[in-house]
Amino acid sequence: MRITLRQLAALEAVTREGGIVKAAANLGLSHSAISMSLKDLEGHLGVDLFLKSGRNLKLTDMGKRVLEKARTILAQAADLETLTIPEQIHGRLRIGAAAPIGNYLLPSICAAFIERYPDVRIELRVMPSQFAIEGIYKSALDIAFVGAPVNSKHIEATPWLRDPLVVCSGPPHPLSQKRASDFSLEDLAHEKWIMEKTHSSERTSFTLEALKYVNSLNIILESDSVEAIKRAVQSGTGLACLSRLIVNQEIERGELVPLKVKELNFTRIFSLIVRRKNYETQALHAFRRFALDARPR
Repeated sequence: MRITLRQLAALEAVTREGGIVKAAANLGLSHSAISMSLKDLEGHLGVDLFLKSGRNLKLTDMGKRVLEKARTILAQAADLETLTIPEQIHGRLRIGAAAPIGNYLLPSICAAFIERYPDVRIELRVMPSQFAIEGIYKSALDIAFVGAPVNSKHIEATPWLRDPLVVCSGPPHPLSQKRASDFSLEDLAHEKWIMEKTHSSERTSFTLEALKYVNSLNIILESDSVEAIKRAVQSGTGLACLSRLIVNQEIERGELVPLKVKELNFTRIFSLIVRRKNYETQALHAFRRFALDARPR
C-alpha cells in the first residue's frame, strides 16, 4: 500500500478543523472514510499520529512532523495542476487580519488581486492579532496581517504598515471643545473610557503605555465591536483610543474629535506574516508580492 493524497488531506483537515466531523464536511467525505484514511496512514507509517482521549484528537510529536510534510506535499500537488498552464495562478488563500487591516484595507486589496487572478479563491478572516499569529503557527492560515509583536522562530514577519493610535471624543463631549489643548494621561484618567476587549492589540498597546503614567482608567464599557465603540464615543459617552485607520473617515466628517495626549504620541507597526519554511504556493507567492506593492505609503 502507498500513501495517498486522500490520507494526507484527511490528516491536514482533521488537525485544522479540530475533529473528524468538521473535517468530513470540509472534504465532502463520510466520517468513516476519514477515519479509515487516518488508520491506513498510521498503519503504513507504523506510528501513532494522534493521542486519542474520547473524541478528542491531539497530534503526537511524530504526528506533528508528518503533518508538516503532508501540508508541503498537498501544496505542491495543488501547484502541480497548473504546470500545463504556466501563466495561470489559482488555488485557495486563507488570510487572517487584525480588525483595522481586515476591515478597512484588505477588502479592496483582495478584490484587486482577484481581478488580476480570477481563479484564486480567498477566505478572509478578521480576528485579534494573537489568534492570527496562532493560525499561522498551526498552518491554519496561509498569510496574516497583525499589529502585535511576533516572537516565534517559526514565523517570518515583514513590516507592512505604520498606524498611529489616537484618542477620540465625540462632538458633544466637553473635551471636544478643547481639541487644541495638550492633555496628559493624568488629566484623562478619571474620564469615562470605552475600550475594546482585552484580546485587541490596540487595547494592549494603549494599556501598556497608559499604565506607565496612571494607576488605572475609568472603563465604563467594553466591546469586541469597533463600530459599537465608535457609536458610543460619537454620542459623547466617553473617550476611546483606536487605530487611526479605523477613525479616519469619522474624523474627516467631524463625527469624532482627535485629542492631543502628550504621552501617547506613538505608532504601531502592522506586519505581514507567514510560516517560515512552509512550501509557498504560486497563489501565496503572488499575493504576498501584491500585498507588499499595494500597502499604503
